[in-house]
Amino acid sequence: HGLFRSAASMQPLAARLEEDKKHRAVLFEYASTRASISEHAAALRDLVEGLPRTVPISFVGHSMGNIVVRHALGDWERAANQQLLDRMHAVVMLGPPNQGAAIARQLAKLPAYGLVAGQGGLELGPQWQQLQAKLATPRCPFGIIAGRLPDGFTNPLVGDAGDFVVSVDETRLPGGTVLEVNQVHSLLMDDPAVQQAVATFLEHQRFD
Repeated sequence: HGLFRSAASMQPLAARLEEDKKHRAVLFEYASTRASISEHAAALRDLVEGLPRTVPISFVGHSMGNIVVRHALGDWERAANQQLLDRMHAVVMLGPPNQGAAIARQLAKLPAYGLVAGQGGLELGPQWQQLQAKLATPRCPFGIIAGRLPDGFTNPLVGDAGDFVVSVDETRLPGGTVLEVNQVHSLLMDDPAVQQAVATFLEHQRFD
């Protein structure tokens, strides 16, 4: 899940993925404003490493949650945990700020931003360069679902076309399969078309 959100925001998507009995969803809860992305990634690693060692693993993240996933993947690469990396089946990213977030850089100019958004919020903005070096690009097939609202529905804090929080360009990551949808950032995971696209990618490692 993303900044200021909880695992409950991903529950409808998790339920949809479990409908066909092909997936078992495990929700990851983290206090997004209370620690660094590195610390959130460590908590995610603990959760994943506690799962049965024979099952393949896929990640579905929203917004900052995808950066936590990429940090965890980078940690496993640095630790040469090949056994775990080999179990990675697919990653689907919903509205990921894969190039940092212009909105976070703009809001960070306000004195209260760091107090409200925490270290993780700062890392998505003015501290992005330091964080970026720790993030891995998934080695398994990965898809990116980016919101692109119609012309005229842009956020001046974001600048370019996007989902009103993250621009389409900010979601990009080399090697990823991209699907653009007409949806706002906060509702990406609730959109039935997005839910179907996620299910399709997890099964076939592609959106079509």
